[in-house]
Amino acid sequence: MDEVPLRAVVIGSGVGGAAAALLLARAGIPTVLAEKERRLGGSAAAYERDGFRVDSATHMLCCGEDGPLGDVLRRVGQGDAITFRQSSDPAALCLAAGARRGRGAARADAPGAGRVVVQAELRRLAGSARALARGLELTPLETARAARLVAHATAMRDVDLAACDGVTAEAYAARFLPRAAAAARLGGLLALPLLLPGAEASAGEALLAWRRLARAGQPRYPEGGAARVPDVFCRLARELGAAVWTGAAVRRVVVRDRRVRGVELEDGTALPARIVVSTAGLLPTVSGLVGEPHFPEAYVARARALTPQPRQVQVKIALRGRRVEAAALAGLAGGDGDGAPPVPFYCLVPTRFDPSLAPPGHELLCACAVSGAAGGAAASVDGLLRALEGALPGLLSDALFVDGSPGDGRAGALAAGDALAAGDALAAGTAQTPGQVGRARPAVHTPVRGLYLAGRAAGGRGAGMELEASSAMECVDRILVDLGRDLGAPAPPALLDIAGALLGRAAASTLSWVTRPRG
Repeated sequence: MDEVPLRAVVIGSGVGGAAAALLLARAGIPTVLAEKERRLGGSAAAYERDGFRVDSATHMLCCGEDGPLGDVLRRVGQGDAITFRQSSDPAALCLAAGARRGRGAARADAPGAGRVVVQAELRRLAGSARALARGLELTPLETARAARLVAHATAMRDVDLAACDGVTAEAYAARFLPRAAAAARLGGLLALPLLLPGAEASAGEALLAWRRLARAGQPRYPEGGAARVPDVFCRLARELGAAVWTGAAVRRVVVRDRRVRGVELEDGTALPARIVVSTAGLLPTVSGLVGEPHFPEAYVARARALTPQPRQVQVKIALRGRRVEAAALAGLAGGDGDGAPPVPFYCLVPTRFDPSLAPPGHELLCACAVSGAAGGAAASVDGLLRALEGALPGLLSDALFVDGSPGDGRAGALAAGDALAAGDALAAGTAQTPGQVGRARPAVHTPVRGLYLAGRAAGGRGAGMELEASSAMECVDRILVDLGRDLGAPAPPALLDIAGALLGRAAASTLSWVTRPRG
């Protein structure tokens, strides 16, 4: 082992990989980031077309500098390196797009398909509560019970959220709403941040995502688009001495005696290293990059049993005018085929946060739909376009172009209104379902000494880019502990902060108990 230098190789330049490389470089560990593509960013990359700067994937709104992305920057003393912009426009839920499950579900393109405007700030949410209840087709009694659910979820402590990790969002909603159809609708709404059906998404993880956004106030988006995040992380890593390589695909991770010895690139380059951080996903790392014989049988069986992030389809729509009066749209799109259950969709309007992402007076939409992790209804580009057209009638007639992507960052152009063929895409992640979140989520360390995981496959909590950043911080902390480094004690809180936290916990505990579900 002595002949192998203390070097870290990070595989992948998405948000998780870029954050890990930055934090390792900050810790003084010689670091090489290897990205197989010619451009940085992974699923957070961007491309240019007709004056538009388009995110390759569709990203969730975030807490900005107040969330995990800001935490990464503060750890390296660069808290203001990325500007996160807010939008004064509210979000809109397309509840008429098929909140029902099963037969009789309304379609996004059905006559009268409408939207419910949801204010971004929690204190203004009450103004849309009545319209929200109507859209979910709740009775007056169910509306009161749903309000109790919202109050209970908002007041839940971390330990309460963890207790919900093992149940689905729909099952959690059923604790308050005995009627199955009502629980299905509200569960689907709760699961939207995870882009999973309510019958599959972990309630604890979904509620955590909602709580973070609520406490952060108005949601934010990076100035310059999502690609700004890995770009800045990589630039800062370079400034701290890290090497960032593009077009450098890793063929295999070299392991001997269950210890990492380095990596070998596709061009034959051998790079000795004691530490390898893979963001390629758990099973691709175990079975592909390393090889299953290097792991215990139980670990391999666990990797094979995990449900991966489900298939996702993407569309990017460039509009001639600024006609979308919302920062984001979300809802349920009707599945293809008669009687098919709906699938969740999400549409971000990045130009509502940063108008410079489009030519003056133009608008950009980034939308995605996701199939269930356990099968069921399959997301399709045609179904997603119908859902968007139902929410915004005449949308496609105003389109300059519509790009479709299978989720891997490759844009395929088509004329507006034409059919779009999009391939299947499995993100290198672990689906956030019961049994795969919280303490049950795959760990950032592995049985192979020196091999670690980051990104959407292991560790962390939350959704989207924030999940990746959270995972990267957890991963690097574990590496430093394994190296015998002292992480340092956090700065002691001020007396007023301690008092405020204690009062807040007491109030939250009381409210959580008062609003608990009753039989």
